[in-house]
Amino acid sequence: MTEFAIETTGLTKKFGSQRAVDGLDLCIPVGSVFGFLGRNGAGKTTTIKMLLGLISPNSGTVRVLGMDPRRDGIAIKLQVGYVAENQKMYGWMKVKEIMKFTSGFYPNWDSSLASGFCERFELNPSTRIKNLSRGQQMRLALTLALSSKPRLLILDDPTMGLDPITRKEFLNDIVSAIQEEGRTVFFSTHILSELERVAGSIAIIDRGRLKVAGEIDSLKATVKSVRLTFEDTPPEIRVEGLLRTQANGRDIFVTMTDFTNEKLGRLEQEYDPVSFEVRSLSLDEIFEEFVLSR
Repeated sequence: MTEFAIETTGLTKKFGSQRAVDGLDLCIPVGSVFGFLGRNGAGKTTTIKMLLGLISPNSGTVRVLGMDPRRDGIAIKLQVGYVAENQKMYGWMKVKEIMKFTSGFYPNWDSSLASGFCERFELNPSTRIKNLSRGQQMRLALTLALSSKPRLLILDDPTMGLDPITRKEFLNDIVSAIQEEGRTVFFSTHILSELERVAGSIAIIDRGRLKVAGEIDSLKATVKSVRLTFEDTPPEIRVEGLLRTQANGRDIFVTMTDFTNEKLGRLEQEYDPVSFEVRSLSLDEIFEEFVLSR
């Protein structure tokens, strides 16, 4: 058994001259809930397609549950549950029909588990898929993904397009479903407020490149914004771990990684501001600082 559910090294995918994923290094431990963050077009879905063996990388290596998606695609699919933003299902089928159809592909399919999810998610087995609401269709997709008892659950922006109330309800469904022991969850999204409720660690990707990866609590403890106020126009600030600066009149806002009081002391000593203020950042603000930094 590998200690990592997902492991990539230098993973790269090009479409023509464009690098959709550029040298991506990830290590996601078994049993973790991991958030994969990025703006639309950042390379999240392309990465997931390589994890599932749907497309091949141009270079680099990828392991999913210890296997190579290019060689072991079928074996991986039997152990991975997948829910996508635009999940495709046969609209003419009834709920019970698509569950029977899907069960034929998975030796580990648990019919009693599937029935339990249907009851929990209030899915009528006799309703045709085309007559389900968007939220109900996503609950059905989650039921299909979980009823094969996967070791790894991959969620690719599953709440995209849902209204806020339905999105919250669906997230509660996910929280309930992922509490089973040993399951790893890879949650790709750009709605950060959802992620903090379920994930312990994250990676931020932008334009195909990894910007940062780590535990959410650690990032919130070490990524800080410092407002420095000067008598006149602020000087250009240089400090180790600098993400970016924003000047506003006599103030300059400095965002840095690996913040320490020692760093703050060096800033004060070197630039001699009139005053300073240290501010903690929300996950949304941390995301913004990393994707806007160069």
